[in-house]
Amino acid sequence: MVLTAAVPAICQDLVTVAPQAAKVEYEDARVRVVRLKIAPHEALPMHDRPARVVIALTANDVRITAADGSMRTVQVPAGNIAWSGPGKRSVTNLDTPLENVIVEMKELPHPPPNPGGRVGQPPSKDDPRALVEPYHHWLFENQYVRVYDVRIPPGGMTEFHRHAYDTVAVEISDGTTAAQTQGGTWGQPEAAQPGSVEFLADSKKTRIHRVRNEGKAEYHVVLVQLLQ
Repeated sequence: MVLTAAVPAICQDLVTVAPQAAKVEYEDARVRVVRLKIAPHEALPMHDRPARVVIALTANDVRITAADGSMRTVQVPAGNIAWSGPGKRSVTNLDTPLENVIVEMKELPHPPPNPGGRVGQPPSKDDPRALVEPYHHWLFENQYVRVYDVRIPPGGMTEFHRHAYDTVAVEISDGTTAAQTQGGTWGQPEAAQPGSVEFLADSKKTRIHRVRNEGKAEYHVVLVQLLQ
């Protein structure tokens, strides 16, 4: 008989077991936003991970150990944005310093429609709450989130568009932008801080605006809209 070592099935929340690595940036009844930083060769204990959107601010080269003891290596480039289902695992950083922003779903009454958590087609331009606009690039969605990668070139300006869902915005680049609400005047330019996170309560007061990149480099932000 061959015996294998069992990994303890009892797991804990990541922020509880690894407070030095995982910090809460925002939390409400539906969602929690965690900033995860793992030093090279640092290992995180076994923990529970809910369904989530992971935004890689740096490249990830990690070894993941599942609750059954199986291991796999995962490598993703900086800027990778993905949906990931719930699970139990520990993580070891194999290479350079790692930093991710993780948008965790708190209560999911039903699983996503397929393992990748995606649907095949972007929203219709007839959807009044969709961001159908040349610089807002739809990436994926399920019944819980809709994710856009927004890139505005230097001097570029979006069309007027409507923000109608509560949104977690993650700044990827630095730079300066100005915004104009429909029927209003242009606001003062605002500087972006790479990696910063902001929660936008747009479901309570819909915003219709356009944005202009005042900087000399591409402006880049990721929007995670909460559909429920």
